[in-house]
Amino acid sequence: MVFQFRGGARIAHQKHLTVGKPIEQLRMPQKLYLHTRQHLGAPARPVVEVGDQVKKGQVVAEAPVFVSAPVHAPTSGAIVAVTECPHPTLGKAMAIVLEPDGEDTWCDGLPEERDWTAMDADEIRARVKAAGLVGLGGASFPTHVKLTPPAGAKIDTVLINGAECEPYLTSDDAAMRARPEDVIVGLEIILKAVGASDCAIGIESNKPEALEALTAAARRLPSCRVVALPSRYPQGAERSLIKAILNRWVPGGKLPMAVGVVVQNVNTTIGIADAVIRGLPVVDRIVTVSGLAVKEPKNVRAPVGTPWADLLEFCGGTTREFARLVMGGPMMGIAQNSLDIPMVKATSGLLALTRGDIARPATGPCIRCGNCVEACPMGLAPLDFTIYSRERDWETAKQARTLECVECGSCEYSCPANRPLVASVRVLKALIGAAAAKADAVAKAS
Repeated sequence: MVFQFRGGARIAHQKHLTVGKPIEQLRMPQKLYLHTRQHLGAPARPVVEVGDQVKKGQVVAEAPVFVSAPVHAPTSGAIVAVTECPHPTLGKAMAIVLEPDGEDTWCDGLPEERDWTAMDADEIRARVKAAGLVGLGGASFPTHVKLTPPAGAKIDTVLINGAECEPYLTSDDAAMRARPEDVIVGLEIILKAVGASDCAIGIESNKPEALEALTAAARRLPSCRVVALPSRYPQGAERSLIKAILNRWVPGGKLPMAVGVVVQNVNTTIGIADAVIRGLPVVDRIVTVSGLAVKEPKNVRAPVGTPWADLLEFCGGTTREFARLVMGGPMMGIAQNSLDIPMVKATSGLLALTRGDIARPATGPCIRCGNCVEACPMGLAPLDFTIYSRERDWETAKQARTLECVECGSCEYSCPANRPLVASVRVLKALIGAAAAKADAVAKAS
């Protein structure tokens, strides 16, 4: 049975440009830009210097604290700079610049083969952490943290997220079609790490080949069911997925562990299998390069740190001037202002959109139709957020549960007046955060 999550919107998939296409290996760029901030938590700390020779898989930046993740060299070569570089979400941030030597030589001991069934939960988590694995669906939360339930927490179910509900993106679909067996092995490893017994894989029904491949692979795991989900955005959001498959609702301000669930993206799950069994760190990933301005849209396996320019060139360049470059999907992705910006671990897609793709009617006054309230999967009242934002009223906004907004954009998509609802939420969250920081500073000073 599939349960209905609240809200959401029906959005044109736009996946026809890359669906069913094979995964192509990108030619190695002339330089890779390895940011030390590729995950939530503390930035990694560089452990290499200019002039150092490194090999593929070698740690170039270590995790200084528990909520962090190391960064590895995607290929062999020379470190030519450790400096601030353009970052896809932060403007500029510290990065390690690697010039490949063309040899692509692995560091000693990699890859390796180990029997994961002989490992305990602590060893599994240690290997995941050593691999620098983070949420590859876009959240970029360090995976070893997610596999470490707090004392007293009881996890009974693991959900694998193969919904991939954002338009255009097919990187998860491509991975499921190419490596269904590794999805199942990764799922088994997660079950052991968190001590759960039940599991399910959720895939939107617009991915029939992935559904068939995972259903066949899951036959050897009796506790696993593969669920065909309706194509409704944001089906891939954790709360929506948990509601749809398990009919459990994660309360505002809580994590899925609060209802006994751990959710992992399908590419992250494959990464867990690679890390635990083969010792492979995150050095590359599948990226969907798409949009009507791209000459040959593709699913590309590219090394972490690849500039956008190299991805577009590999896809034949652009057929026309694009109006917007977006990392991720069109609903929750981040607009980019330069082709020199490099991809990070959580980059699932790069879209070159035309003026027609992003054309929107002029913003009008709110007509109090309630469409945004109906569309909000979190049960919020987005129509008020523009008012709070305009008046800088962060206190009322906080009481209105603005921090629970997941910024999925369903409200804005459903708004006939084209109100900037998501932008208003981001302003309010920044104001709330600034007020909290100020209060903390005052408390420490006193």
